[in-house]
Amino acid sequence: MKDLFIADAHLTDPNDPPYQHLLNFLTSQRGQVRNLVLLGDIFEFWVGYRHCVFSAYLPLLQVLQQLHADGTKIIMVEGNHDFHMGPFFSDTLQATIFPNDGQLQLDDSCVYLCHGDTVAATPSYLRLRRFFRSGFARLLIRVLPADTTWRISEILGHASRKRRQHQPQRRYTLPEQVINDYAEQRFANGCDVFICGHFHQTLHRQHDNKHVMVVGNWRETCHYAVHENGQFSLEQYLP
Repeated sequence: MKDLFIADAHLTDPNDPPYQHLLNFLTSQRGQVRNLVLLGDIFEFWVGYRHCVFSAYLPLLQVLQQLHADGTKIIMVEGNHDFHMGPFFSDTLQATIFPNDGQLQLDDSCVYLCHGDTVAATPSYLRLRRFFRSGFARLLIRVLPADTTWRISEILGHASRKRRQHQPQRRYTLPEQVINDYAEQRFANGCDVFICGHFHQTLHRQHDNKHVMVVGNWRETCHYAVHENGQFSLEQYLP
């Protein structure tokens, strides 16, 4: 049995190729996965309601239910696009949910998990992050109808994409040293492996039986990480 780590699919429309690729990949893995670790931003937008889920995500949720029924443990690390996961994850999928970060024991390895958005974050982003995860924000979400919340997310997403289109394209540099320093602190506290997403690029550094892994993103490249037979690796799904 293997353990899979996936991040940053940013799913919106079930007809989009990345969405279909993820459904096909996960379906092909049924009966082979011990732990499926979702490292945040799997959804372009998600907050959990008690009695409903966003209809666009039903195909993925059904596949997750099938994996759960087959014995796969679902582990969700909340990202900056998906948080307050709600009863479908906690009750229906019986998932382990990490609102910030967490640790997972895989055989002889202690794995530190996080989405990655706090690794190189600015103080202003951390303040905004705390607000969206606050009890007050959770109350607002419960008051608003799900359709209204989804519509607000679409408006904000459209505005963000439009703004980026008018900005000059910049090559993003992965902050490897910051990531390595962050991981070293976790190693000093007893972890053996550091795994995150968020940066939309891949990184795998191994030294003295310690692993630093950034799993890349699913949306553009379908990268993911695997733990199997005691080994950690980065892989790419090629449809």
